[in-house]
Amino acid sequence: MQRECCNHDFMNSNEVLWQKKKKIQKKRWYQKERNKEINVLKKEIKSLSRILGKIQQELDVLTVLVDAQQTSEREEQKHCNDDRRKRTVVTFIQSCW
Repeated sequence: MQRECCNHDFMNSNEVLWQKKKKIQKKRWYQKERNKEINVLKKEIKSLSRILGKIQQELDVLTVLVDAQQTSEREEQKHCNDDRRKRTVVTFIQSCW
């Protein structure tokens, strides 16, 4: 009976060790998979950052162009207003003579 008990304990301890080993292997496998996913996400982040940088450059160029166009339009409007004032002054002076 003593032998059976020891044999049974030995088998139980082997089973426990085997299950622990299996659990550790499973954790390692999940960690490897997570690491793979993290590496993929890091690459995607780099790619998206590069794309965002290009879009930002294009936006900067467009902003400069729009600002230049708006400045040009304001200058043109200012000249038109100056011309109207001059014509109004000239008309007023002529009407006084």
